[in-house]
Amino acid sequence: MYRNFMTETNIRRAAIPKMVKNAELSHGLLGTTLQWEDVEEIARECAKKYINLKIGDEKSIKPLAEGVGLQSLLGIAEVDWTVESGEKVPYPTKFALKIGSPVALLQALEAQATKLTPKIAADISDEFIKFLPPCHNSEIFFYNYIQSQPRPLSILPKYYFGREIQILPETGDYTKGCIAIELVENVKTLSPLENFSDSQMIQVLENLAKLQVEFIDMDENERKKAPHQGLYGLYQTFRDWFLQLNNTLMAHFPDEEMQKLTEKFAKTLPDMICADQLDRIPNKLGMKKVLVHGDLWSANIMWDEEGNFKKLIDFQMIHFGLAATDLARVFNTCLTPEDRHKNKERYLETYFEFLEKYCKEENKEVPFDLNQLKTTYDLSYPRVSAYLLPALTAILEKVTSMPDIPAKPIILGSFIQKVKGIYQDIIEYHENHPEV
Repeated sequence: MYRNFMTETNIRRAAIPKMVKNAELSHGLLGTTLQWEDVEEIARECAKKYINLKIGDEKSIKPLAEGVGLQSLLGIAEVDWTVESGEKVPYPTKFALKIGSPVALLQALEAQATKLTPKIAADISDEFIKFLPPCHNSEIFFYNYIQSQPRPLSILPKYYFGREIQILPETGDYTKGCIAIELVENVKTLSPLENFSDSQMIQVLENLAKLQVEFIDMDENERKKAPHQGLYGLYQTFRDWFLQLNNTLMAHFPDEEMQKLTEKFAKTLPDMICADQLDRIPNKLGMKKVLVHGDLWSANIMWDEEGNFKKLIDFQMIHFGLAATDLARVFNTCLTPEDRHKNKERYLETYFEFLEKYCKEENKEVPFDLNQLKTTYDLSYPRVSAYLLPALTAILEKVTSMPDIPAKPIILGSFIQKVKGIYQDIIEYHENHPEV
């Protein structure tokens, strides 16, 4: 049955030249246009007083894991730094190098594009290429602020150097950008097909609250410099026509219940609360906006072998808005629907207790109360969960195309139940949303 799904949805394969040409590899680092000379220049700019900092002859880079991120390529760099005699080298010889590039995203989208008309595929390509600079620059914005704080946060990788990506007005081309951060070793991330234990989820809630407290007192003028301005600023690429298009792809899955859910979702989406409306909710309710990670799920949370939280990574989608949107995303992706329903209230209350605790320790005002948190969770759930669906479609296709191992039906069945549970709750939360 699942093999027929892949055959049916791949039947309309066609060349999508505009999309593919943007995804072609170059001859620089990890197949991008970035060269070692660029890395040296950026590192020297950030080191400031080390004007003679150079990269020696011994240097290498290899992909980290699959080396793929949606708006970047990630590699392990090993560099022989050279400085003036007597100077201390400001950076480690081994670090993670994150290169801003649309290559990975466009290659991933290419799999979807073969099922679409060339015009739609090209439109998607153009929209996602525009998404690159603000995503890359958001991470630079995040780390620059963290570095300005008096105490480092142990839950974050160390930041070494980086440069924003700019758009050249005369050509429309992008400048080169990268980010060098600590290479965190002896850790793991969980697969999107795995779920968090209760202990792991509570650790995530505690560390999310701890991070958000760091940003509570950020000046409003500084907040306005964030590349993504609110939920709407982050998701303006993901317009409803794109969500409907993704929903059409999901509707091809050979499951009668799924097909009914996608049909109902298509009718629900036009009436769903919008991102710009959610951005106005804090002012309406007298809440203060907090830092939102924006992509809080298993791939961006690192654990040690004993299941202890080690690092939170990937800050390309940060913005200031409703804390509830991060919570909805991590509950959706890292819990079964049953555990999410059973524990939602307890987890919201646990998160709020941590937020109160760390605000009190830092002598900062709590940005909202528990009732406001619960109200905004219920209110925002349909929209932020709808934004998650394209990622779930991509994961579903990967699972479907797995080799036919004995465990495949169990893995696939479990993931399908998670996706259907999210669809069901999107519709239910929309139909029963609180009045604000």
